[in-house]
Amino acid sequence: MRRAFRLNHLAPALIWAGLSGFAWAQARPPVSPLSAEDSRPGLPAAQTAAPAASGEGRAPLVNAADTPAGQPVAVLVLDVDQAYETSAWGRRAKTDIEAAARQIEADNKRLEAQLTAEEQALTAERATLAPDVFRRKAEEFDARAQTIRRERAEVARDLGSRAEADRNAFLNASLPVVTTLMQEHQAAVVLDRRQTLLAITAVDITAQLVARMDETV
Repeated sequence: MRRAFRLNHLAPALIWAGLSGFAWAQARPPVSPLSAEDSRPGLPAAQTAAPAASGEGRAPLVNAADTPAGQPVAVLVLDVDQAYETSAWGRRAKTDIEAAARQIEADNKRLEAQLTAEEQALTAERATLAPDVFRRKAEEFDARAQTIRRERAEVARDLGSRAEADRNAFLNASLPVVTTLMQEHQAAVVLDRRQTLLAITAVDITAQLVARMDETV
């Protein structure tokens, strides 16, 4: 009897952004640079906007009255991915997720070794067991191994969901700060830096957002 009950296939699901590009960085396409001195890509468009309080899919609006009449209207750009990853919030989250991923991987290896030892012991017993007894034990072992695999896969999915939820929480918490920066710069819109063909670095508020978030969170 020889069956594969390996848990190593779960390892890729444990990798988070910052380890090997889990979730966010895997599908990121190449983009045009922001400027001559900054060519780092931002987030894919589908991941840029945080969930709106009302009107799903709509960017939050700033009241037109907040922009003084007769003043030039500015356009700002923001790399949300960079803001999250370089902020104190994002760095703490990365540390926590990496620690959880290492624990999951260690547990997977321990369970894999346990299942392998049980399988080998059952194989050794085969010559001394009646066929129906061996078949029953083999079926019980198979069921237990499949249950463990499903449970470990669920743990890995939960970790990915936890990382995504934390990132969304950061985006939601940053919206008031972005609104304040828009008002200070007399801006009418903030664009995803990845979607900007060309812009001067002066209109990039990523570093300003990180600084403000680190002060308030």
